[in-house]
Amino acid sequence: MGHLMFYLAVVASCLLWSAALVAAAVRTERPWLRRLLVAAAVFAPPLALSPWVGLTGALAFAARLETNWFAPTLTAFLAAVVGGLWIVRAGLSRSGSGRGPVAAAWPAVGLFAMFVMAKAVSFGTLLFIDNAVAAEARGLRVEAAQMMQANLPPLPSADDDGAPLYLRVFAVLDADTSLAAEESPVNKSFTADVRTPEVAAVLARHAASLDLLRRAADRPTCRFVRDWTRPSISLVLPEVQSLRQGARLLALAARREAADGDTAAALRDIVRLHRMGTQAASEPILICGLVGQAINTMALHTLVDVLPALTPADLPLLESPAIADLVGTPFVYQRHFLGEEAFGLATLADLADARQDLSILQLFQASAQGKTASPLVGQPASLLFRCFLLPADLAGYRDIMSRYQNLATSSAATPSSFGETNKRTAEIDAEFARRRGIISGMLTPALDSVLKQQTRSRALHRAAEVLVAATRARLAGGSLPESLDALVPGQLAAVPRDPFTADAPLLSKRADGFWTVYSVGADGEDDGGPVPEPLPAVEGNDDQGLRLAL
Repeated sequence: MGHLMFYLAVVASCLLWSAALVAAAVRTERPWLRRLLVAAAVFAPPLALSPWVGLTGALAFAARLETNWFAPTLTAFLAAVVGGLWIVRAGLSRSGSGRGPVAAAWPAVGLFAMFVMAKAVSFGTLLFIDNAVAAEARGLRVEAAQMMQANLPPLPSADDDGAPLYLRVFAVLDADTSLAAEESPVNKSFTADVRTPEVAAVLARHAASLDLLRRAADRPTCRFVRDWTRPSISLVLPEVQSLRQGARLLALAARREAADGDTAAALRDIVRLHRMGTQAASEPILICGLVGQAINTMALHTLVDVLPALTPADLPLLESPAIADLVGTPFVYQRHFLGEEAFGLATLADLADARQDLSILQLFQASAQGKTASPLVGQPASLLFRCFLLPADLAGYRDIMSRYQNLATSSAATPSSFGETNKRTAEIDAEFARRRGIISGMLTPALDSVLKQQTRSRALHRAAEVLVAATRARLAGGSLPESLDALVPGQLAAVPRDPFTADAPLLSKRADGFWTVYSVGADGEDDGGPVPEPLPAVEGNDDQGLRLAL
């Protein structure tokens, strides 16, 4: 009803403007002024409405917004044109009494006063709509805070929280600028020769840090201090990347321990890597989940790198529940989608009550390069966005996040092939593209790529399961099996299925002194196995897997 009142007031103000100028024109004795007033009566309203017709047309046909307001704006434009022409024609025609133009009897001052009143009504209606939208902001913030709190891990006791220990480690690692260098062995934790003096020096220099990392990872949980009651896209999460740096250092230490023959210590540190990944992912937002998965993947690669060093005496360690949890627990992003939605709702709440204006686009567009929106342009545009587009943006954001959350849950509970998941994400994206919002499209991350990462995690864990089973067979029988089928049924009930395919098993090959177990990746094609580090990536090769040294 508010938007209808706004458009009626706009059309009324246009018609009253035309009538007031025609009434003034017929009263002037100067021909040039009369022609000027008549021209203003005819052309000023369409000219004033033309930018809005163009803008709403761009939203409808270029941006393809389902809620674009093109139809009512075009209707108001046509009403102003047709009504203005009719008023000019009727006002300039002779009256029935023959005493001059009809408009001579019109009260020019009264019509102009009514025009001002109509403009005031249109602006007041906008303020009314804006206040109604702003009233929803508080509810959105409460909903966002509750959603975040519901998905956070319980608040730990001081003795169970690894965060204080991690913070001490981060301070030491940040102070050692050599660790950030490209040639640092910490940044080459998978490829560095762990027997070199450089690696020994790094590990000796950070022996105390490694001790703190181990103690922190051994604690049941980790909760860095943040105000989760006010989720915001401006929230800084430096600890997440620092955890990744600490994990690289611990992975390097595990490889060195295995090279020195202390395989038990190496396996314990690999389990700690897995716990660090879980701790990093405990905060329910996507960046934390992605970093947690990266650390978890680091643990899998380090485990496979250490497996050839194991001896029959290590078989009980390899069969421990901790290793079984590491290998058998792929990442799922459902909680992180919920937390990401909470951040989006909080951002939309800031837009709803004008705590943020459209300059927030700079947070999503690198081309802005820190420039601020002009107050003369940004504020009016933000007002119109709040009144006309924000509610649809909010509804679209809720819809797409809900669909992806359901997809992440269903694909984790009853894993289907990636092709089926990809088909469903394409359907969601295609539907959303037809009715996406300006802000919601930017707030919504590349969720289909996150589901691809979830499938990649499942593939790597299944490859690790195969290689651990093969190592158990070697430790029990003296040699690695010749094929994946040889592991069935002694070590595996069946060869694990490739999650990127409908029902095909994982693939394997022996070459260059390695046994590689891999998935065909998202493209569904066997590209010959993943490219080993540190070789450069090969275009078109998206195979995912792990390599065990023979």
